[in-house]
Amino acid sequence: MDLARLKAETATEHTATEETMPLMSTSLTVEDYIQVLRRLYYVVRAWDDWSDAHVPADLLPLLQNRRRAPLLQADLDTLGWKTSEGSPAALRYAVQTMDDTAVPGDPRAVFLGRMYVMEGSTLGGQYIARHLEQQFRLPHGVGNSYFVGYGEQTGERWRQVREVLAALPDEDAETVIRSAKNMFELFGEAMRSELSIS
Repeated sequence: MDLARLKAETATEHTATEETMPLMSTSLTVEDYIQVLRRLYYVVRAWDDWSDAHVPADLLPLLQNRRRAPLLQADLDTLGWKTSEGSPAALRYAVQTMDDTAVPGDPRAVFLGRMYVMEGSTLGGQYIARHLEQQFRLPHGVGNSYFVGYGEQTGERWRQVREVLAALPDEDAETVIRSAKNMFELFGEAMRSELSIS
């Protein structure tokens, strides 16, 4: 499939989601940052659980070592907020929403559309990680490990995902695009949700 089309047709949702996360602001406080991480935790944890349950067998190797909720958990622990003290209702809601909103279509295309969003976010995460280290004087990867992500392997891991996406037949493009838009929307909803921080 045409990856330029995928990027272009999800650009509006991508931008809208980025606008819900003021992470690059020079006025960002530690308290603001914790609230962002808390909201992110629920949707990323829901993705981790959903992806484990729905990954096509041939994509299992691609999914290995890509769980990122534990990184958010570590960052929140570092900043003094325990995920175990969070809202079980918020987590159940996020997991149920991840299940309920999956778009119809070939399961492989649905999975890869969502994965495109999750893995694409690791690229911008590198810039965010550096900003957070400067903003809060964090040691590298401490309190911002979610954004550091795969570190030096980020580019290669993103190339692997792009390669699989590019190999999809063109008839799967609509499903991938709708699934990616859905994932961006789930992120946006999580960032705006009061339930996520209760």
